[in-house]
Amino acid sequence: MPSIRRLPPEVASRIAAGEVVERPASVLKELIENSIDAGARRIDVACEGAGRKLLRVADDGCGMGPEDCRVAFERHATSKIKDFEDLDSLATFGFRGEALFAVCAVAKVALTSTPKGSRKGWRVEADAGKVKREHEAPPVEGTVVEVRDLFHNTPARAKFLKSDASERAQLARVIEEAALANPAIAFHYKSEGRATLDFPARTGDEVAALRARAQDVLGAGIGSGLLLATAGRPGLSLRALVSATDSLTSSRGYQLAFVNRRPVSNRTVQQALYRAYEPFRERNRHPAAVLFLEVPADQVDVNVHPTKREVRFRSESAVYESVSQAVSKVLLEAKGIPTLDSLRRVPAAGYPAADFSSRVAEAAELPVGPAPRKTGEERPWFDPGLRYLGQIERAYLVFEVDGGLLMVDQHAAQERVLFERYMRDLKGGRPAVQKLMLPVPVELPASAVAEAAAKAERLKAAGFEVEPYGKTILHVTAIPGVFASEEDVKDLVHRAIDGLASPSAAAADVKYHAAATVACKAAVKAHDPLSELEALRLLKDLRACEDGTCCPHGRPAMLSFTRDELARRFKRPGAPPR
Repeated sequence: MPSIRRLPPEVASRIAAGEVVERPASVLKELIENSIDAGARRIDVACEGAGRKLLRVADDGCGMGPEDCRVAFERHATSKIKDFEDLDSLATFGFRGEALFAVCAVAKVALTSTPKGSRKGWRVEADAGKVKREHEAPPVEGTVVEVRDLFHNTPARAKFLKSDASERAQLARVIEEAALANPAIAFHYKSEGRATLDFPARTGDEVAALRARAQDVLGAGIGSGLLLATAGRPGLSLRALVSATDSLTSSRGYQLAFVNRRPVSNRTVQQALYRAYEPFRERNRHPAAVLFLEVPADQVDVNVHPTKREVRFRSESAVYESVSQAVSKVLLEAKGIPTLDSLRRVPAAGYPAADFSSRVAEAAELPVGPAPRKTGEERPWFDPGLRYLGQIERAYLVFEVDGGLLMVDQHAAQERVLFERYMRDLKGGRPAVQKLMLPVPVELPASAVAEAAAKAERLKAAGFEVEPYGKTILHVTAIPGVFASEEDVKDLVHRAIDGLASPSAAAADVKYHAAATVACKAAVKAHDPLSELEALRLLKDLRACEDGTCCPHGRPAMLSFTRDELARRFKRPGAPPR
């Protein structure tokens, strides 16, 4: 007897169905995408038994005639492609075909449809991959698909479904994703006979509609405070709503990415998002984000996985840079913590209105303490415009600013100043480098030593010169000029090697971690005494930073209390008169 045999068609179809139909939510996703491609403006979903007993999707789309209803259940039936080359330019999700065959291989399916303007509807009933019955139906425009008894003929697969609560959560997630990607479509969802989700159509201005739909889906608490980030370059455009830096959540569950309106999972997009938040994010805090990428169909492969959940971009680096730069830009423009820019107020009457930076520079040249004044002479700007009050525990610098208080963490502030200087050097390709009299040995796994040797040029661009010494030793022969001790060198090289693990972000990570660690090691420490002039110079340097609100690791560099806030905290009716 031969060892290899052909599987019966009914067995083969059930196995193939497993690539598309993993759970009730997989079925719902396919049916909703069909409705969207049919031009639906309203989609109603109902389920019973967490989708195992019944999934019903009704839409008001273009509908189908009898022949299309029948062919849609056949294997390899589709409205999307005619030739193999069409796979490179798919711009739709699907239209009734493809998934219906897989679904009816493991469930009982009934499709009822009426084309727009027709006086006759048609109904097709199928089971186990075959059409069992078809007949005329009442002429209700649109299409209704009912899927019953999922996995009734493959009980082994039904056993691997999760609890009803878990499966219902997956169904709701599918509807939420579809609603976010299509704000102009109304979605209504009933679960076990009870209305569960109701997303009215959001029309008009695209950004306003997207914001409204984000609040519908994510809730007003999260959705109302999202910032808009945009980017555009040839072959790629981005529109994203992201959390402000002071509105991060403890869950990753509020992050959704879409490519050409298709919900996707892509590591490059996720890494780019976290790259933008790295300076501001504490451990176990995560941004909420709804990201929409639009790319030409031939620049993205949606067929990496049968469910099309995972995608692959032709230019991963372009996607990474667009997302990280756009999100970083909007975070810097709309920080949720006070910035020094907010302290540039109109001075009180009788005081000079010099630029803030020039005032600090001027103050650095003045002797400590208020200088004596002649009668009629203008008061120096720091009294009361900006005045240094002193240190708290030799860690926090305290200033009076326009009747309010500004407190600066001296270590975090100087860390930010040094970080930005070093980053400018790195971006300009000219980091200050010092040769070491003796090489510093850094012990690493053999694979890491080989990786570092292969990426020696990238490390050199960050100010390091390295060479292998045996299988598990890396000799560091040159380091960034602001670096000091052997212990610091080892720590930084470990960070740099870790950054090389992500190919799409390697160069950026090496530079960022190098700069952040160098700055941290070189910055003035907490409990170091600072004179008034040193404090004023540090404030001047911080003011010149692109973002002086926090250190590279996300800790705040300052806190401010305006004169009005001080009055409120002391329960005064208003700020004291000037």
